[in-house]
Amino acid sequence: MIGKLTIPTHLWQEMLGHLQRAYPEEGCGLLGGIQNQALRHYPTTNVEPENKHCRYLIDSRQQLEAEEEIEAHGLELLAIYHSHPKSPAYPSPTDVSTAYYPAAFYVLVSFADYAHPDLRAYKIIKPDHWGESGEIVGQEIEII
Repeated sequence: MIGKLTIPTHLWQEMLGHLQRAYPEEGCGLLGGIQNQALRHYPTTNVEPENKHCRYLIDSRQQLEAEEEIEAHGLELLAIYHSHPKSPAYPSPTDVSTAYYPAAFYVLVSFADYAHPDLRAYKIIKPDHWGESGEIVGQEIEII
């Protein structure tokens, strides 16, 4: 265990609403914060060209704008989140291979049981930053 991610209830509600609007496709976004405490929410558009129901690709312009705003507020890119509409809240091989931010939490929300979304957080530790494989380490997550 590396750390505990804390998300205020109002940010969780924003995230959940954003992901529910994207359903049945994967939704995605970013969280900015400091010391494992989320302080800002940045919903983004899934621009995956073919398989939005099982893959996501954050709009690069939105990501750049969010990262610039995060930096301007003296925060860090704390978490990258997305949904799994039909599968568990566990990183897929594609999620691992595209995890390029070693300091970030990777947050997943499963809608396999739509009425009861499952929220999970992970760190993805890769020996080679750009490599295809890595260790998935579950993290504590708290909504406050």
